[in-house]
Amino acid sequence: MQRYLIIGFVALLVLVVGLGVYSSREAGRLSDAQATLRQQAVSDAAVIYVENCAVCHGASGEGLGSIPPLDSEALRTMEYDALFKIIARGLYNTPMAAWHQDEGGILTDYQIDQLVAQIRYADWGQIRELAAQRGMIPATLAVPDVTEAQLAQISALGPEGQLWSEGFQLYANTCVTCHGANGEGSTLGVPLNTPEVRAQDAASLTQTIVEGVPGTMMAAWGTLLEASELDALVAFLQHWDQLEAQGIALEMPAPQMIDLDDPEAILALGERLFVSTCTSCHGDNGTGGLGPAINSQQFLSRQDDAAITQAITEGGHRPNSAMPAFGERLTSVEIAALVSYIRSLEENAPVVANPRGTQQGGGGPPWLQATPDPANPIQPRGQGQGQGRGPAWARGETQSGQGQQGQNGQTPQQSAPSTTYRGTVVSVESNALTFYDEASRSNLEAMLGPPWWWEPNAIALRPGDRIALEGFEGEGHMELNWIENLTTGERLDLRTPDGKPVWQGSN
Repeated sequence: MQRYLIIGFVALLVLVVGLGVYSSREAGRLSDAQATLRQQAVSDAAVIYVENCAVCHGASGEGLGSIPPLDSEALRTMEYDALFKIIARGLYNTPMAAWHQDEGGILTDYQIDQLVAQIRYADWGQIRELAAQRGMIPATLAVPDVTEAQLAQISALGPEGQLWSEGFQLYANTCVTCHGANGEGSTLGVPLNTPEVRAQDAASLTQTIVEGVPGTMMAAWGTLLEASELDALVAFLQHWDQLEAQGIALEMPAPQMIDLDDPEAILALGERLFVSTCTSCHGDNGTGGLGPAINSQQFLSRQDDAAITQAITEGGHRPNSAMPAFGERLTSVEIAALVSYIRSLEENAPVVANPRGTQQGGGGPPWLQATPDPANPIQPRGQGQGQGRGPAWARGETQSGQGQQGQNGQTPQQSAPSTTYRGTVVSVESNALTFYDEASRSNLEAMLGPPWWWEPNAIALRPGDRIALEGFEGEGHMELNWIENLTTGERLDLRTPDGKPVWQGSN
């Protein structure tokens, strides 16, 4: 009898412990189950949204024209019942129609529940990507339309109305990509339609536009905008609230449906994106501006599609690069279309004199704009304050660092022994070459001359191209006498037979 009591007690104890463990895990199990249901609801709702709602509310929930955005904190925190009723019954005296079947719509209770889940929990960037995969291209970076009626209405607002209208048009063409159609800001630029911006004086705003903001994506526009354009843009920014009070606002174009199986449609999409997104920095037709010349043999012959895709997606990776990352602003379909269009330029792309951009430097500071006087060259004094000393050949030094001059007072020939290498190109970054040496079975680095000389004189060096070159050890890196691309047959001499760099000219 006692034995049965012990067995019963142990069984009861196991049951109590088991129930305790189960109860302690129940909350987590329910939470996981609810998360799974939300994930399924959002996934199903995305298709419903793209097919029925995106045409008004935008492919990424950004709102189009007077239609409000759905990607907003106010809606994410709205009560379930309120959201359900709006979708099911619509909103009186607005374009929002009733979507429930009982109200003459096409959606069931379950489908509306899914849309509520999307509004409250979805990653709108993924919704936009799904829309693009179905051929609906969001107009997130397109140039908004400015009508003649809007310009006339602005001009009639007061004595400065004409100036405001010019600034309104200029903002639409130049600033929307980063700062948003209504100055709301984005991941690329700060909001501009704010009381804080309007409170700034004209001189401060002009200075920001002209000089840019170091450490941000705001580039210097002083070399691209005329003084009259700067005045118009600043006047518009300072009085934007007056235009809004009159109901004047920029409206983004509706999403476009394209055939993803049509190469010509993809190419046309890429061209539209390039014109609306890239020309403000890279110039009309990609000829260069604040950014480098994309429509050039120097750029297109060196950069494969993967490198261009990476640059668009991740932005500039070099120090002081103002190239923003568009990976969160453009869908994969749009980026692929943009790369296709850029690649299509290669066949007729010219070799340009200044591939880094026609506006690089902005003319320089005033003290560098004076006309040089060959009869009165400036003699350096003392040791100077520069941090860099330059390579030995530029300072007239041997590899040991001691000053040395040739018989004619010229930079001496390279004295280190030269070696011939054969291998393949790994990468080219500006004037720095990395290549795989077949003899040592290792990657080596070499300098291709000064950047200002290499870029206009460069030969094509693509990753994987077979090359031969002759080099010698300079100060901390390899210097080249000549390089030949065995894949294309191009050859470039960087030094004369007596070892003198070709960029130093001849006497």
